Amino acid sequence: MSFRRFFQEEIETLPKEKLKALQLQRLQAMVELVYHQNSFYRKLYDEAGVKPSDIQSLEDIRKLPFLEKKSVRGAYPYGMALAPIGGENGAVEVHATSGTTGKSVPVFATMKDIENWADLNARELWMTGLRPGDVFMNSYGYGLPTGGFGFHYGAMKMGVMVIPMGSDARQYERFIDFIFDFGVAGMCMTPSVGLYVGNKAREMGIDFKKSKLKVGLFGAEPWPWETRLKLEEYFGITAYDEFGMTEFLGPGMTCECETRDGMHAWADAFLVECINPETGEPVGEGEEGELVWTWLNADGTAMLRYRSRDLSRVWWEERCACGRTHPKIAAIKGRTDDAVPIRGLIVFPSQIEAALLRFPETGANFRIIVDKRNGLDTFDLKVEVKENAMLESEEFVKQLQKQMAEAVKSVTGNTPHVHLVPADSLPRATGGESKTASARVEDRRNLQAVEQK
Repeated sequence: MSFRRFFQEEIETLPKEKLKALQLQRLQAMVELVYHQNSFYRKLYDEAGVKPSDIQSLEDIRKLPFLEKKSVRGAYPYGMALAPIGGENGAVEVHATSGTTGKSVPVFATMKDIENWADLNARELWMTGLRPGDVFMNSYGYGLPTGGFGFHYGAMKMGVMVIPMGSDARQYERFIDFIFDFGVAGMCMTPSVGLYVGNKAREMGIDFKKSKLKVGLFGAEPWPWETRLKLEEYFGITAYDEFGMTEFLGPGMTCECETRDGMHAWADAFLVECINPETGEPVGEGEEGELVWTWLNADGTAMLRYRSRDLSRVWWEERCACGRTHPKIAAIKGRTDDAVPIRGLIVFPSQIEAALLRFPETGANFRIIVDKRNGLDTFDLKVEVKENAMLESEEFVKQLQKQMAEAVKSVTGNTPHVHLVPADSLPRATGGESKTASARVEDRRNLQAVEQK
């Protein structure tokens, strides 16, 4: 079993046209189901003038209205549910988004959902090199957001022992001890937690090449290639990008294979579109836009044409070099709601992270602070240093701040006022709340607008 290339070879390598036929079949069945069994969707589709019989091709999905988070919140708590609560075929587990900007979005999972969820995550762990008998340290958060549970179920499904470490980076010494003491072969966490733990390990003189660690899966926040290289340097691993959303029981939606040129999106479970976020119209294959997701085989919760606000690209090869046939999405560039307009230019936290990581002095975190003075935008950037001793030389600090400001300007067009701050002094996002850049962006202009009202 451990020598085979795929966890579920037949579906992972199903020809593209057969996958599309399966998608259409499941899309039609799902629209039929929600229209007749869910009052929220029936009302939504009646208002849009669309019937299940209108879906005759995959392109007909555009006849369905988008799901916006605010409308989903309006269905809280049970409006999106497809299954009864509990019982033999009912929902046995509920998760929810963090609710940082309003009511949480709940997702109800039946045993069928949990089995499918485990399969999808096992595909991803297998795809990145883990095998039965390995040990996997899960450092995503366990709780209402789904980060920890997906890979936990997937690891167990494929016969991998899972350590439910959780996402508290302050226990970095335990992270490190367990990697060595239990022979951990793979791990998952957010990139920012990885940078924090890796930096701490470097300070302690830890060499992970003496451990069994070989694979790291990172997600839940945008991270540039420079961060990948830094994580691989810290841990001596191959780092893989993965993506998932709590609303769809993510992780288990997309992950990189060994080619690492995009994340495979499991087409038997999800239909992903890419649209112009301003017009809602589809963009060309491979062009940048906002991802829109439809859950094709859901059993407990209905999510059709849900706008993610995540910016990426989608393309579909006949067959990847890895042998899989499922479409790919590019690394998440940012989110439409995380794009920060500064002095007429759009700035993404991931752009700033890429610029800062050119400097070996950069620590594990940074924070963008945007304000308005005398009617003009101000752009301040707090950057943690790797070692606090670096702050002792005033001339060194002055020069490094200037160099960092120039580097950020080169990628954003805006020159920030850089402030170097001690290591571990800035707030850090972990788990569900790291879906947005809220821990890295402080836009005080919004506060001013509220106060002026």
